[in-house]
Formats: sequence, C-alpha cells, structure tokens
Amino acid sequence: MKLRKFLNELKNILFFFYHYFLKRRMEKVEVLSILQSLGLSDYESRVYFSLVLLGPAKASEISKQAEVPRSKIYEVLESLIEKQLVEVSKEKPKLFKAIDPEIAIKAMIANKEEELEILEERAKNLIKELHFLPKEEKLAEGIWEQESGKSIEVLNKLAEMIRRARKYVIDITRDFSTSQALKDAIRDCLRRNVKVRMICLGINEDNYYRAKWYIDQKIPIRVFETKIHPRILVVDGKEVAMRLDKNPLAKRFEFKSIWSSDPSFVSMMDNYLKNLWKMAKPINLKNLNSLAEF
Repeated sequence: MKLRKFLNELKNILFFFYHYFLKRRMEKVEVLSILQSLGLSDYESRVYFSLVLLGPAKASEISKQAEVPRSKIYEVLESLIEKQLVEVSKEKPKLFKAIDPEIAIKAMIANKEEELEILEERAKNLIKELHFLPKEEKLAEGIWEQESGKSIEVLNKLAEMIRRARKYVIDITRDFSTSQALKDAIRDCLRRNVKVRMICLGINEDNYYRAKWYIDQKIPIRVFETKIHPRILVVDGKEVAMRLDKNPLAKRFEFKSIWSSDPSFVSMMDNYLKNLWKMAKPINLKNLNSLAEF
C-alpha cells in the first residue's frame, strides 16, 4: 500500500534525524518540513524543534529561539502539551521540556497511521455511497467513434454504459467476450433488478465457457442465427454502442466501434433489438449439456 510505504520511509527519515542530528546537523528547514508532514503547524514545529535543542526552557527563551511571537507562544505550547509532545514543570517560572523525540515521533506516526486507516475506510464507504446515488446523467450528444480496435477498451466502454442502466440492457454478442469490469457492471445491474438480456449467434465449443458465465448469472439468452451477426448494446433506450467489423466473417479482424445517445438513432436501434429478441429462440439446454462434456 502506497500510504504505508510512505509512512515507513518517513519513519526511517525521522529516526535518522533523531539518532544523527547532533553529528550531522540537518538543515533546520528540512527538520521543520518533516515535523509539519506529521501534522504539526509551522509554529508548533518551530517550538518543538527549539525545545529539543534547548532542553528545559522558559516561554520567553523558547519564543526567541523558535522565532514565534510572545503573544502566540503560550497558545502553541498548550497545543503541544495536549498533543503530548511537551511537558511543563509545576514550579515558577514554568519550564517547558520536549518529550523524547523517539517517543514523540513514534506517537505522531502512530496517530498518522490511525488517521489514514480511518480515512481509507471512510473513502471506501464514500465510493459505495456515491456509486449507488441516483444520477441524472447528461450524456454527450452525437455519434462517437472509437478507432483503437482493442477489445478491452470496447469492453470497458460497455461496462461504463451498463453501470448507467436503470431499467434494461439488451446485448447482441457473438463470442460472449467479457472482462472483469464488464462482469462487475452486469452483477451490479442484476443486484439493482435491471433486466439484462442477450442475443447470440449460437453457443458452441469455442464460446461455451464464456457463455456459461452469463448462464450462471441466470441472464436470459436467445439465439438468432444469421450469416453476418451484428454486435450491439442498448441501455434503457437512451444510448447504444455498435462494433463495426471490416471483415465480419473472419475470426480475427480489425474493427471500429461507435457510441451514441442521439435520440433518433438510439430509438431505431432499440426497436431493432427488441424485435430481434421477439424473433430469437431460447437456447437449447440439452445441447449445452453435451457441450459441457468437451
């Protein structure tokens, strides 16, 4: 985890500072920067650093050494006492002393780690909350073309579309191609009671195990046999994606993909897929059992 790695590196730097400061004399600005990265303010860093150098000292001495205004010095010292980084004597005049740097630094790092763990947990919860918020998404208008021809990029785009679904998804596929992002998006739809339907050319030895994943999710699949099989995805009658193959009869080929939220175009494709679904036939489960033996 990057945050943990950062803290470990910071811990090493700080312990280096503690054990070798008197021999090497780190630059003051470097020491203050490290202390501030652990959560101290500029004044707090100056005062703590000065107390490490001075040992027990009066507020006036600390103010002068730390270059902190006298009007602020007691406020800063009180803050450091609350953070258990400074001790104060009971006699008069009061003397202030820095807590041993090794103890103080370990405590500051532990506090920082605890804060990061809490923040990480809150961030995870926030992601979940934001993900399930109802969205009034404004889709980009027009017809967009993706030139890359890389299947994973197309599948990720389909996953993005499917996550926006609120009512239904209809997909025409040939190979039942999938990705982790696409699977997660489909599962998310099913949890939200979004209807997912698939139309395919057929299920055979080549695509059986990919098709089985969809069957295991209890997604309705129908077969529509045709020589040239389109690949189209429609979501809620609001957006459509199509894969355009340069040589659709070949097994491996170059392709482009288009995406659109244009109302006229989407309506036409939405009606086409709904009619195709009506004409398509349910998959033959007996044939699937024989394929499972291969």
